[in-house]
Amino acid sequence: MKKLIKSVVFIALFCIIWNCVFKVLRLEPTSISYFYDEPKDSLDVVYIGASNVYNHFNATLAYNKYGFKTGILSTASQPAAYIKYLIEESSKYQSPKVYVVDLVGLTYDDNLLLEGEIRKVSDSMKYSQNRTDALNYVLSYTDIPKKDYINYYYSFLKYHAIWKNVTKTSFTKVNETSYKGYNFAYYNSVKVEQEKSLWCDFENELTEANHQVLNDLIEYLNLNNVEVLFVIPSRNFTEKECGRMNYAARILEENNYSVINFNTLKDFTVDYKNDFYDIMHLNVYGATKYTLYFSKYLNENYDLNDHRDEGYCSWDKEYERFTQDFKRLMGINFDELLKEYDIY
Repeated sequence: MKKLIKSVVFIALFCIIWNCVFKVLRLEPTSISYFYDEPKDSLDVVYIGASNVYNHFNATLAYNKYGFKTGILSTASQPAAYIKYLIEESSKYQSPKVYVVDLVGLTYDDNLLLEGEIRKVSDSMKYSQNRTDALNYVLSYTDIPKKDYINYYYSFLKYHAIWKNVTKTSFTKVNETSYKGYNFAYYNSVKVEQEKSLWCDFENELTEANHQVLNDLIEYLNLNNVEVLFVIPSRNFTEKECGRMNYAARILEENNYSVINFNTLKDFTVDYKNDFYDIMHLNVYGATKYTLYFSKYLNENYDLNDHRDEGYCSWDKEYERFTQDFKRLMGINFDELLKEYDIY
């Protein structure tokens, strides 16, 4: 009996130490990292995709306005091949009413499936069979030799040299510019020349790899009866990207999935001169418009919970922190901006 107890204690300690090592020896935390901090079955919406997700959707504002809680599973240039595995990962901890999936990843050329983009997702996920399956699937679309896969499975093999820079704060990293996964972009780094959406009406086929990813995703969703809403975000798409989005949207709609294209809506628009901080991402003004419109849509079309009467919580705290930072950085009260955007 004593041996059994010692074995159980040893395994428990090993798992704790392993988890600490895994969290420290990896890339910087992402919105996925913070997703795990939310209590089990507390989220109403899970939003998956590339950087447009964490730049465009302010989950704290959606909560303050309607009371539903949104988990953000987003990383820069996130490969579309990860989508079904992030849905699977989410389902182990949350039971959202709807998954929202950003389609931008399907526009990428195959040569954009780079190590950094792969690791941003896998290094943020908890160690599990699903994480291994995700890596097997994603890496199969690359030219990376199988003998090198182990460096992705066990990130400390890649980042072991980081040990010399580890401090106490390495175990409690907090991204002060992230508010429940939303990234506050308050400046314009590149001036956008166009004045309105230049959306095309033709189609371009996806790359062979992304076409297979889309087919596999549809098969997964059908088999698991997953409620998904697909989104094409406001963005300055090239003609090639625009055509690929049209192609993907048609395939999804033919399979009875809804797709919202924010570039063609008649009752929503952004100011291309002032609402982008670069040619692809909205700044805080554009993101506020986007969030107000989209959160209203979600609230009206899905049976989402209103948690605001449950008492003060971390969501209230994060919204307050966001509004305080907005006033400090922008020089006006956020409530004034909300009044200006009351149309949404």
